[in-house]
Amino acid sequence: MTMRPSQPDPVLSQDEVGILVNSAMAAPSMHNNQPWRFEIFGPVVDVILGRDRTLPAEDPAGRFIRIGIGAATFNLRVAAAMLGYETTFAIDPDPARPDIVARVFLGELQTSIPPLSNLYGELRRQHTCREPMMMAEVSPRVLDQVSEAARAEGADLFWLDGDQRVKLSRILHEADGLGVDRTDDRIPEALPGPLPARPAAFRNPSAGFDDPGRSVADFEQQPVIAILTTTADGPSDWVRAGMGLQRALLTATPSDMAVSLLNQAVEYARLRLLVQELVGHTAWPQLLIRVGYPADEGGGAPCRHWQQAVTDWH
Repeated sequence: MTMRPSQPDPVLSQDEVGILVNSAMAAPSMHNNQPWRFEIFGPVVDVILGRDRTLPAEDPAGRFIRIGIGAATFNLRVAAAMLGYETTFAIDPDPARPDIVARVFLGELQTSIPPLSNLYGELRRQHTCREPMMMAEVSPRVLDQVSEAARAEGADLFWLDGDQRVKLSRILHEADGLGVDRTDDRIPEALPGPLPARPAAFRNPSAGFDDPGRSVADFEQQPVIAILTTTADGPSDWVRAGMGLQRALLTATPSDMAVSLLNQAVEYARLRLLVQELVGHTAWPQLLIRVGYPADEGGGAPCRHWQQAVTDWH
């Protein structure tokens, strides 16, 4: 006689699937390429690398892709907690299917699960900012909370002092001067955000291909910048970096803070080693983030409809 389990596996409704996948897709990704798709089997959600959405020119190793998928996986865990599902997860769970980057297991349905569920309301408010930040001091207490959030997911944030910002500005300037053929990356020609009127901590994805009519603005000259680090530098560490990044960003959002990503300083191996000198050789720099209060409230980048990203559902 077959014994039935005392509690049936949770069966997700269409509304629940929509909430989970929409939340995951609200995560930041390089150039908003949204490099993920999802397969759902009962209480298990696989977060899968969408190979048609890779960036071979700027991200040949797939590090930024996996950071983005880590951020999406964290958002999925937040939405599950809001729905009342405790979650566990595994990174690279199936050697036979290396495209499955993360697998999230849903527990039995209960009431909402703090503290992750407390972040759900910030998913749609959190966004990156390519505009100048206001000249307002960021509370050290808030920065400590943001750092603690990153550490909870296996990453860390290293906040730069004045001398370190000067050194970083030289690295950023050199990175922007390096030409990359982005033809294969399908980056849109028109990207939002003004150019800085004078040198600034700024990510210009269209460097070398700027529209001459693009506006300019004065960016803050003493930006608040952190380097997101991990203690190792393998593919699983990149996924954890994405989880740490997203938990940090959602923790910052209730304080009305926004970030911009300064990836160019760690896109090139030689320049990444220079960034590593700023944090010490026991840590690996994965991303750089500029934090502050945006002078102009902008909206987030558009996402695909969730049903376009779900390739299997049972």
